[in-house]
Amino acid sequence: MRALFFVLFSCFTVPAFAQSSLGVTGAVFTLGNVEDEGGDYRRDASARVDAAITDVHGFQADLRFSDALGGVVGTTVAHIYMTPKTGQKYGLFAALSDVDGRSMLYGSLGAEGMFSLGESTAVELRAGMGWADVGGLDYVFAGLSVAQGLTSAVELELSLDATEIDEAGLSAVALDLGVTARYSPQGSPWGAYAGVTRSELAGASAPGATRIGAGLTLELGNAGGTDPHTRPFRTPDPLAQLLRRGLW
Repeated sequence: MRALFFVLFSCFTVPAFAQSSLGVTGAVFTLGNVEDEGGDYRRDASARVDAAITDVHGFQADLRFSDALGGVVGTTVAHIYMTPKTGQKYGLFAALSDVDGRSMLYGSLGAEGMFSLGESTAVELRAGMGWADVGGLDYVFAGLSVAQGLTSAVELELSLDATEIDEAGLSAVALDLGVTARYSPQGSPWGAYAGVTRSELAGASAPGATRIGAGLTLELGNAGGTDPHTRPFRTPDPLAQLLRRGLW
């Protein structure tokens, strides 16, 4: 995982920040351990890079690797958005995920938005639909998060994500309710995070679980905080709970 983090850092930052003509404004990297529904801790690494296209249009690219019971899941996401007013950002996203060690590929499309509620509060909304190439699985999903800056170095985020699956083999709603605290000292690109999440799979014979996780963050350029113009969109993964539980 340390090698993976170095690769993510090298691929996304070195070429990007060396060429200002690319319009890259910032990047956020994370590396941590997250508990799954079975009580096992699994690695999770991600990179998000933001680039300006015009004064009011931008592009965000995500790359994430997360370990799950069904195998390591690699996810890439492309976000295209606009910032028409101060404190507002909205656009469209497309995501594609592949499960290592098995023949499973799934993709999602959707819309998302972020806006400010005061100087240190950001609200993010998203909704979409997706398909998997295994078992004809299709699904719809939605997410909501509220981030509050408590101080210049401490941030608290509350999130709720829901995915509805209605198939012959599985009809359920996956719910994840989480609280995450982030700490990033002023003047330092390094930070840390810790969170707790309650996972439920309504409609299926699967018990709920309370999961915890923690890790490190690295923010480069003009990235992070609760300002929608610098805060990256979250990386969607609607089938994460099913794969963590090994149900699909």
